[in-house]
Amino acid sequence: MNLHIHIHTPQLTAIDSRGLAVRQIDYWRVDEREPEARVTAAQHEVAGRWVAQRDPRLFADASAPANLITTNSLSGQVLSTVGVDAGWRVSLFGGASQPLHGWDGRGSQRKIEYDEQLRPLAVFEHASDGEPLCTERYGYGDSDPTFATRNQCGQLIRHDDPAGTQLFEQFGLSGNVMQQTRHFLRALSSPDWPEPPTDRDALLETGAGTTSRSVFNTLGETIEQTDAKGHRQFFAQNLAGQLREVRLQLDKQAKPKTLVSAMQYNAQGQTGQETAGNGVITTLQYDSEDGRLTRLQARHGNDSLQDLRYAYDPVGNVLSIEDAALPIRYFANQRIEPINRYGYDSLYQLIEATGWEAGGANQGPLFSPFDDPAAVAQYTQTYRYDRGGNLLELTHNGAQKHGHRLLAAAQSNRCLPVLDGVEPDEEDFRNGFDANGNLLALQPGQSLHWDLRNQLHEVRPVARDGAADDNEHYVYGADGMRLRKVRQTQTNARTLIAETRYLPNLQIRTHSGTGETLQIISVQAGRSSVQVLRWESEPPKGIANDQLRYSLNDHLGSCTLELDSAGQVISHERYHPFGSTAWFAGREEIEASYKTLRYSGKERDATGLYYYGFRYYVAGLQRWVNPDPAGDVDGLNLYRFVRNNPILWVDAEGLAPVTLLYGFEHVRSRVLNGLATASPQQSFVRIDQINDALQINIENASSDFEGVNEMIREGIEVEDDNVDYFMQATPSYQGTPAEARNLLQGWSDYLKSHSAAFDITRKIQSYEKTSTKEVEQFWKKNLREPLSEHEVQNATLALQDSSEALFSLRTASSIKAGDAVINWQFRQFSKLALDWMAGTSETGDDSGVVFLDVIARSPDFVFKEFAQETFTAKPYKEAGAVYGKSYNPITHSERRHLQTQMAKHGSSYAKRVQMIGLDQARHLSNA
Repeated sequence: MNLHIHIHTPQLTAIDSRGLAVRQIDYWRVDEREPEARVTAAQHEVAGRWVAQRDPRLFADASAPANLITTNSLSGQVLSTVGVDAGWRVSLFGGASQPLHGWDGRGSQRKIEYDEQLRPLAVFEHASDGEPLCTERYGYGDSDPTFATRNQCGQLIRHDDPAGTQLFEQFGLSGNVMQQTRHFLRALSSPDWPEPPTDRDALLETGAGTTSRSVFNTLGETIEQTDAKGHRQFFAQNLAGQLREVRLQLDKQAKPKTLVSAMQYNAQGQTGQETAGNGVITTLQYDSEDGRLTRLQARHGNDSLQDLRYAYDPVGNVLSIEDAALPIRYFANQRIEPINRYGYDSLYQLIEATGWEAGGANQGPLFSPFDDPAAVAQYTQTYRYDRGGNLLELTHNGAQKHGHRLLAAAQSNRCLPVLDGVEPDEEDFRNGFDANGNLLALQPGQSLHWDLRNQLHEVRPVARDGAADDNEHYVYGADGMRLRKVRQTQTNARTLIAETRYLPNLQIRTHSGTGETLQIISVQAGRSSVQVLRWESEPPKGIANDQLRYSLNDHLGSCTLELDSAGQVISHERYHPFGSTAWFAGREEIEASYKTLRYSGKERDATGLYYYGFRYYVAGLQRWVNPDPAGDVDGLNLYRFVRNNPILWVDAEGLAPVTLLYGFEHVRSRVLNGLATASPQQSFVRIDQINDALQINIENASSDFEGVNEMIREGIEVEDDNVDYFMQATPSYQGTPAEARNLLQGWSDYLKSHSAAFDITRKIQSYEKTSTKEVEQFWKKNLREPLSEHEVQNATLALQDSSEALFSLRTASSIKAGDAVINWQFRQFSKLALDWMAGTSETGDDSGVVFLDVIARSPDFVFKEFAQETFTAKPYKEAGAVYGKSYNPITHSERRHLQTQMAKHGSSYAKRVQMIGLDQARHLSNA
C-alpha cells in the first residue's frame, strides 16, 4: 500500500453564516503528484433546507444543472425532486402527511385511497399511454368474533398486489403472522383489481394456494417454520438467547436433520465457531482492538477446505486476502500464490486488484464447463473513475487481456459502453435510458422493460424479426420482492417455459421442456446457507433426491464453496472484485449447474444480472441498471456500486451502519472517542445526539412538554436543518447527509409508531386501576426532590386528566413533579432506542449497540443477569448532569431493560449488542 498518496488529503467542510454546510472538499490522488480538490456543493433555502446539491463532476461544469433539486412544502415535506439520474418526481400529501398522489418523468401516476382511519384501501397506477389500473387492494379484520379468534381484529388480512393475493389468516398475541397463504394471478401482466372480493378471486389461479406457517415462543421468537410444501425448520437458542442450533425436517421424513450446531460467540456477540450438519467446522478470529475479521477457516476432519486470512490498512480497507488452504501452484512459467491484493486511491476507491484466475478463457455470466484446476494464472485489474464516481475503464491483464470502457453522459451519471471503439453520443444516452433513468438495453438486441414502479419486469435476450422474442419476465409483490421468474424460449417446434416461484424459505421450479419440477428448500444455518434439492420429477443422473448443499461464504457473503452432506466439494468458485467469475471448478458439471447463490450470496439470472432484492446489478459493467430507489442514501451518483470499494462494502440498501453508545456520560464521551479512533469508518452516536437534532430535549420538554409530545405523535418530518445540525454536532458520525436524514427519519417514525409507550396519562391511569403501590414507585423512581403525600396525590390527579393539567399549574410542587415526568419520559426514549437499534433490523444489518457496563470487568466478560440489589448499588445511582440540569442517571434503567429484552428476544438482541466492561472502557478512554 502506498501510504504517501493519503498524506495531506483531509476532508474539509465550509459552512455559511447560519452554520449550514455549503461545500465539502475531498482531495483525490492515485500517485504522489499533487492531490486534486473535488468539491461537493449544497444550496439551502431561507428555512435552511437543501434545495440543490452538486457532485464534484457537475460542480466543475458551470453549465450543468444540480444533481438533485428539491422543493419543500412550508412544513418541510418534499413536494418534488428533479435529478439528473432519476428524473423528476412530484408528490401530493394529505392533511395527515399521508401520500395521496404521485407523478414521475415518464408521465406515470400513482394514487392511494384511504379509509377513515387513514389505512390504505387501494392503489391506482396510470401509465401515460394507458388506462388507470387498480394494482393493490387492502382488506382489514373488524370486531367480528370470527376475526377475534384468530387475532385478526384491526389487522391487514387480505392484500391484493401485482403478483396475486396474500391472505394473513392468523396472528399471534404480539402481532406476528402465524399463517399466511399466497395465491398467484393467472396472468403475468399487471392486474386491475375489481372491488368485489369474488371478482378478484376470479383473477387468481384455482386451488388452495401456498400456505406458510410460523410458531413463536412466549417471547415472540420464531422457533418453527413450515413452508408451503410441509418442510419444517426448527430453531434453538442458548442461555444468552443467541442462535445455537438449526434443524430441518423434510415432508414425509420421520426425524429432523441438524444443519448447524455448537454455535459459539465471543464477548462482542460475533460468531466464533459453528459446526455444520456435514461435520464441517467453521472458525472465525477477530482483531482484539477493532473487532475486524482476521481469519475465516473451514475444516472437515483434518482437511482444510477454506482458510481466508485478512489484512487491513489503518482505516479498515482490505489490503489482502490469502487462502492458506490452497497450495502455491506453478503453471505456464508462473508461480501462483493464493493471495489477492488490493490498492486504493485517497478516496478509498479500489484502483488495483491482483489475484489468480482460470488459465483459460474468462467465464461469462452463464454457467460454462469447468476450468482446468491446474491451469491458473495471475491477473491484475485496474480501474479508472471520473469525478462523479463513475467507473469508466476496467483493464484486465491475465490469462487473457481484455477490458472495457464506459462513457458518462455530459450532465448525468448515466453511462453506456464504448462498443468497437465508437463512443456513444447524447442521442444514444437519450435513447438508452427512459425518463426515470432506467437502462433500456443490456447490449444491442437485449432490451430491458420496466413497470410503473421502476422495477425490471422483462428482459428480451433474443429479438427476432417477424417472430416471437425470447424473454424473461419478473413479477413482484407489494413489498418489491420478486415472486415469479418466467423464461420463455422459442424453438422451431414450440415455446419452452421455465418458471421459478419464490415463497417463504422455498423456491418451486418447473420446466415445460424437460418436465422437471424442483423444490429448493432454503435455510439460513448460521453463516452457511443450506439448500435442499427435492425433485417431484425424476432427478438428473448422478444427483440423489433430497440432496443437501452447504454454502461456505467469504466476508462479503459470496458463495465460495458448495459441500454435500458428507462434506465433499460440489463446486468451488472465486470472483473478481466486482463479481465476475475468476475460477470455477467442481466434481460434476450438471450437479454444479444447480448452484443458485453466487457473488454476495445473490442469485444470478440467465441474463447475467444479479438480483439484489430492490435492484439488478451488472457485474460486467460494475453498475446498477437503474437509479437507487432509496434516493441519494449512498451519494449523489445513483448508479455507483458499493462506493467503488467492493472488497469492503456490500449493498447496504439504505442506511450506513450506525452504533448507538450507552453508558454514563463521564465515561461515555471518552469511550466514544476511543471507539471512533479504533473504527474510523463506523459511526458511533448517542441517542441524545439524534434527539437533539430533532429538537427532542429536556429544555424543550420543560418549556412545552405537550408540544414536544404532539410533535412526536404527529411524526417529525426531517428537514435540512435537522440534518445539518446532526452532522455538525456529531463528529463521530461517518455517514453522508442523506444517510443521516434516513437515520433521523427512521427514529422519528419509530417514535411515532410507539408513541403510546410514553403516554404518561395512560400510564398513570393504568397504575391507578391496578395498584396504588405502582403509582408510589413511579414517583419514587423519578423524583429528584421528595414531595409530600398530598402533593403526590395532586400531581397524580392532574396527570390522570392530562399532562397539560400538571404542567399548567406552575407551582413549586408541580414543577418538581413535571421534572419527574420528563425524567421518566427520557428513560422511555432511551429504552425505545435500544429496541429500535438492537431489537430490529430497520437500521441496517451492521447497526447495533455498544453498552458500557460499569459493573462487570473484562477480559473474560460475558453478558450476565444482575440481581435487583445490583441495580440499586452506588455505581448505578450516581447522578449525571444533562443540559445543565441534574437528573437521575438512566443507565441502570437501560441496563435493566437490556437484561429483560435479552431474555425476551434472545439472539435478535444478543447479536446486535456489544457489552464493554470497565477495564476495556478505560483502555478505550485512553485511545
